[in-house]
Amino acid sequence: MNWQIDRRRLAPAVALVWLLMGAGGAWAQDDEPDRVPTIPNGVPAVLFPVQSTSPTAGGAWVGGAASDREAIELFNAELEFAFGEEEGAASWAVGEAVAYRISRNPMVKVNPNRLSYHGLLREPEPRAQIYEPLHTQLRQSAALFDARIVVLPLTLWYRPPTEQERLDAEASGAEPLGRAVLLTAIIDVRRSAVMWHGIIEGEPGEATSRSLLTTLAQRVASQLAPS
Repeated sequence: MNWQIDRRRLAPAVALVWLLMGAGGAWAQDDEPDRVPTIPNGVPAVLFPVQSTSPTAGGAWVGGAASDREAIELFNAELEFAFGEEEGAASWAVGEAVAYRISRNPMVKVNPNRLSYHGLLREPEPRAQIYEPLHTQLRQSAALFDARIVVLPLTLWYRPPTEQERLDAEASGAEPLGRAVLLTAIIDVRRSAVMWHGIIEGEPGEATSRSLLTTLAQRVASQLAPS
């Protein structure tokens, strides 16, 4: 058995630990910036509901949903289940727990389903501060859970198969399939900084297949809070 440590796999987690300890760690230190980071076990984190979704070119909603609202609700339910299956998410606040705690605190005027997320649909500039009112919305919400890390799922959509995926499928006699994808931001609310901004993809499938949402939710949970 090979016990050699792959430093590239450890880099995102190490950077996060440094940052949480105030040592100034930065995600730019990772030589694979597209790699989805792992939140260290035991670190409190808040996972907000998905903020938006887009239809396919043909007008269908990912996962076979009848509307954008239903697509978001279905995927939020899948996320809650997937994170509930991960031991690494024991210190996370997810789904209904987030909405319930906020609703019980009238001083926090935040709708977790409708945050001011639009400015993060584009990748932020390095070291850019989170704008208002989003920073206040996230900070006040995270404080209810004594959390510093916030995961904000920005938008969900179906990515058609790439040209390479089409070629590979044709070569094997299979039907080319796309994937459900989620644009996500991981934010340190104390520093008002985006620590990671990128796309997480699920397994291949038909645009209207519910399994797309299931595999994407499982990938998000296993990447961010693995058991």
